[in-house]
Amino acid sequence: MDTLPVIDLRPLRDGSDPRTVARALDAACTDLGFFVVTGHGLDSGLRAETMEQARRFFSLPFEDKMQISIAESSCHSGYVPPKAETLDAAIGADAKEALDITFDRGPDHPEVVAGTPLHGPAQWPAALMPEFKSVADEYARSCLEINTHLMHGLALALGLTREAFEPMFTDPIASLRMLHYPPVREGDTAPGAGAHTDYGSLTLLAQDNVGGLQVAARGGGWIDVVTPPDALVVNLGDMIARWTNHRYVSTRHRVLNPVGTDRYSLPYFVAPDFHAVIEAIPTCVEQGAEPIYPPITVGEYMLSRFDATHDYLKNKAS
Repeated sequence: MDTLPVIDLRPLRDGSDPRTVARALDAACTDLGFFVVTGHGLDSGLRAETMEQARRFFSLPFEDKMQISIAESSCHSGYVPPKAETLDAAIGADAKEALDITFDRGPDHPEVVAGTPLHGPAQWPAALMPEFKSVADEYARSCLEINTHLMHGLALALGLTREAFEPMFTDPIASLRMLHYPPVREGDTAPGAGAHTDYGSLTLLAQDNVGGLQVAARGGGWIDVVTPPDALVVNLGDMIARWTNHRYVSTRHRVLNPVGTDRYSLPYFVAPDFHAVIEAIPTCVEQGAEPIYPPITVGEYMLSRFDATHDYLKNKAS
């Protein structure tokens, strides 16, 4: 297999043929856990404008970007400079820079009042980019809507009711991540993003046409991910693998540094509500067998994974 499956979500979204889409999702999720979606409903103009906002942000002087450093955030929101995140410890820190925009919760939000980790105000480059917030907010809303449709399809694929997962996504742990991979010289071996799996349930990725994303193939080697215009790459995170008792898979992937040009991408990460409990779905456990993992809350799991990869969290713990 040298390409990812392409799945049209329109029959799932409009209700005309959800079962066919569910079968296609099931096949993709049991194979690599990576697939490309079309017919997803994300406006192409909004996608282009969000990508342009990312380019403008990353072109700001370093000192301006550091005004909203993620190290100053109470909820993992803000700017991540190059060499501040290590996804593959064997090859070192990533060359990319990032802006993490978490689900924005004000001071009166019940979870913020309670001091729940990963809940709080997002950091915005508002003074420098007045239109940034409205564009990013609209993009995030669109991605959450796509996530809802995908979870409907996965529920059907797993033999559950269409709405089975909805109660676990009332206040999800979700974030838009803007990524910039600066250009390197030919032969540079530094990692753009080291090989890793994602933490949460689903990741929805919009990427430019530069290339560089690779997915680990089952038989060895790497699959270069090339997408049709306006398509999204979707991949499962470790939480879905755990949730489905490894019926569905979370696959390692990496990004190669671009040679002689800049690369930009917009992954949108989704996980269920902080207090939701992830335990093996009954339809994924054979009769008489024990689940592979004990139950765990989403919050416990996400915090453990963040702590392992971000330098600013390691420094706070030391």
